[in-house]
Amino acid sequence: MERKVYLNGKMVSENEAKVSIFDIGFMYGATFYESLRTFKHKVFRLDEHLSRLERGMRYAGLEPLISKTEMADIIEKVLTANIHLTDKEDDVWLSAEVTPGVGFPHPLVKQKDKQPSVIVYSAPLPYEEYVRYYTEGKHAVTADVRNVPPETLDSRAKNRSRLHFFIAKREGLKKDPNAFAILFDIKGNITEGTGANFFIVADNTLYTPSTRNILIGISRQTVIELARKMNLPVVETDINLYDVYNADEAFFTTSSFCILPISQVNSVRIGKKIPGIWTERLLTAWSEKVEVDIIKQAQKFSRKR
Repeated sequence: MERKVYLNGKMVSENEAKVSIFDIGFMYGATFYESLRTFKHKVFRLDEHLSRLERGMRYAGLEPLISKTEMADIIEKVLTANIHLTDKEDDVWLSAEVTPGVGFPHPLVKQKDKQPSVIVYSAPLPYEEYVRYYTEGKHAVTADVRNVPPETLDSRAKNRSRLHFFIAKREGLKKDPNAFAILFDIKGNITEGTGANFFIVADNTLYTPSTRNILIGISRQTVIELARKMNLPVVETDINLYDVYNADEAFFTTSSFCILPISQVNSVRIGKKIPGIWTERLLTAWSEKVEVDIIKQAQKFSRKR
C-alpha cells in the first residue's frame, strides 16, 4: 500500500526516495516546485502550474531544467501509479520539484555534475486539517517576521527557501494554535499567508494584495476569474490592518482547500456570517466549475479517515 515516488528517472517506494546531502536544493534552498491537486482524478490547471515552474527557473538564471511536457508526463505517471490508493470520489495532492542537482561538499568548489534532481510525489489531501473551518472560519494572526521584499527576491518564483514562512508559522501557533499566519511587507501592508493568498470583501468589492510582493497563486487567479464572471469587482492593491478589521469578509486560497473563510484576524472578528455571502458564492462557483462539491468531499473523506 506504499505510495510510489518519481525520483530522477525511477519510480521508487516512498521509503526508498533519497537525495544527496550535497544536492543544491538542500544546501541552498534552490528547489523550484509546484503544489497541485486533482478534481475527479484530473490535475487542476496543470499548464499554469508548469508555466510558473519554468518562469521560476528562468528567473534564477537556469534554462528550464525540465520541459513542461516531460514534467506533465511524470506527474501523470505518479498519479497513475498511486491512484488505486484513492477512492473514486476522492482526490489527491501532488508536489513536483526540481533542483539544479548535486553540487559540492565545499562552497568554493564549482558544481561539476549539471544533472538536475526531479522529484514528484502524491499524498492524500489533508482534509482533517481544515474541513471544520469551511463552516467555522479559520483564525489568522499577523507575524512579526516580514515577507522577503521584492528588492531582494521576487516572490513570483516559487521556491523552497521558506525560512521566513517557517518562523511565521511558529509565531502564529504561539499566538493562537488554531491560526494561520499572515506576513506583512516592510511597509506594513499585508502580503500573503504561509502558503496561501489572502482576500477581503468590503462593500461588495473583492480586494487582494497586489502582485508586487506575493506569489501569484493559481488558486488566487481562479478566484479572480470566478469573481469577474459573477460581476464582483476585483481590486489588487495594498491592504493594511485597518482595511482587514473593517472588512465584511476575508478568506485564504490555496491548492488544497481552494477557499477557506477567515473568522478573525488578531482576535478581531471579521464579518457577521461565516462563510460570508461572497466567500460562499465563490466556493460554490468553484465546486460547479470542477464538478466536485469541495466541502462535502472534504467532510466525507475526513470522516472516513
